[in-house]
Amino acid sequence: MPVEVVDYDPDWAVWFDEITEPIWDELRDYISGIVHVGSTSIEGMSAKPCIDIDIVVDDWEHFQNIVELIETLGYHHIGNLGIEEREAFKYDTAKHRHNLYVCRKDSTAYRNHILLKKHLNENLDDFERYKELKMSLAETAVDIDDYCRKKTELILEFLEAEGVPEEEIEEIRAQNLS
Repeated sequence: MPVEVVDYDPDWAVWFDEITEPIWDELRDYISGIVHVGSTSIEGMSAKPCIDIDIVVDDWEHFQNIVELIETLGYHHIGNLGIEEREAFKYDTAKHRHNLYVCRKDSTAYRNHILLKKHLNENLDDFERYKELKMSLAETAVDIDDYCRKKTELILEFLEAEGVPEEEIEEIRAQNLS
């Protein structure tokens, strides 16, 4: 199945707000924030038209409460999908396509998302390299897993430039290339 990557759409920020408003209303007592991450959060970046959302928690103490409350909004918990301290949720009939994750604030998964976004916003040459790679892979990747795997080394280069320790780089590499 081909991977759809499209030009940046300013409506993505609006979609993020629409998706997260009821989540914030339901979870605000248990979380420290909800963050728009991934390529749709970076102005001008081409992306799959799917919003990536991190619900940030300080620790897992209230995780079961969070799961129960998210489920009242129509989501179901699908596990960590091989990424430690990042739990995924699915909503089958959402108005806007999105990936919803609950992440520990100090987790590698959350830092990875935040530092990649920071790097691409602050480094125009790398922004362009990443955008071009994504567009090229959309045409040549066999499927979404192939697309994600083939972006990994460039992402790791950017994370290294942001000072991510080598052991975390290796952890991310193992998770994304397995």
